[in-house]
Amino acid sequence: MSKTSVSNETSSRLCLWVEPWGTDHWMRPGEEFTVVTKTEAEESPFNVVVHGQGITVWVNSGDDAEVFDKNGGQVPCGHQRPAEGVL
Repeated sequence: MSKTSVSNETSSRLCLWVEPWGTDHWMRPGEEFTVVTKTEAEESPFNVVVHGQGITVWVNSGDDAEVFDKNGGQVPCGHQRPAEGVL
């Protein structure tokens, strides 16, 4: 199992995208999420890209991935997604 943590150290809401599935997980300032996949760490399971729309974690394996908050709770797709046009 491999994990990578992403934290929002900005003063605004930030989107964590998990690809290739295109799931979005919105982080409030100060929040930290962990992306987990069954792939072993030696296989380079993740690439992380920071861009103008947020952060994208690419999962480089055929295995599914899940996102968890720092308390271990599962963070579903669309978590804290802002209303359309509001960031």
